[in-house]
Amino acid sequence: MVSILGWHLDGEPHGRGRVIVSTKTEPSARKAQAEETRRRILDVALEAFSATHYEAVAVSDIAASAGVAHGLLFHYFKNKRGLYLAAMEEAAREFDAAHQDDPELPPGVQMRQRFCSQFAYLARHRGLATRLVLGGRGADPEAWSFFEQQRWHQIDRGCVALGLDPEKPALRMMLRASTAAVDSVAAFWHQNGELFDVDALAEVLFEQTVAALRGAAQLDPTLQPAVDRAIRQLRESA
Repeated sequence: MVSILGWHLDGEPHGRGRVIVSTKTEPSARKAQAEETRRRILDVALEAFSATHYEAVAVSDIAASAGVAHGLLFHYFKNKRGLYLAAMEEAAREFDAAHQDDPELPPGVQMRQRFCSQFAYLARHRGLATRLVLGGRGADPEAWSFFEQQRWHQIDRGCVALGLDPEKPALRMMLRASTAAVDSVAAFWHQNGELFDVDALAEVLFEQTVAALRGAAQLDPTLQPAVDRAIRQLRESA
């Protein structure tokens, strides 16, 4: 059997043949359509949950805004809580993506860019930032865990880029504390009229991260050589 542009020609004697239409593309087309529909629902849900509290969001309004039948939301997400958590997981991925930087840039420049990107993201997603990203575990432990996971990913990536072992307890503790301080700075900045220049804040947070690295080496002296090299990398490339 020969396949030509999605058609199958089954050769028979005397030149006769059966042309069979392939239906292989139909399932993939349906899958792509389903993924696009799910994506559209998630986008609308994320906007809705960012704009107002969970209790005030109506699933019927999300369905109407997404242009889908009400039942489709339950087909994809089971219930309102399932939709909310899926939207928050997607928001956490976007939050992480907002911190991605050009790997070709020097480490010090990358770090400053990440800080600036975080402030820019929070400025674009004010409702979500206030209620969840900056609200801590008390805002919604299950949803907040998605953002906490992304923070650890960022710490791991940063350590590896600087030649540090992200599994070292002193580094994990000090860098997570430093990340929490960044959240606090972002919350104050966000809630008080963005009163300081973002580049100036990025510089302060850069120095805070360097101090956190030094603190880790003070707690665990075996880290000192690696931390010294990492700080040199950051300083030389700033």
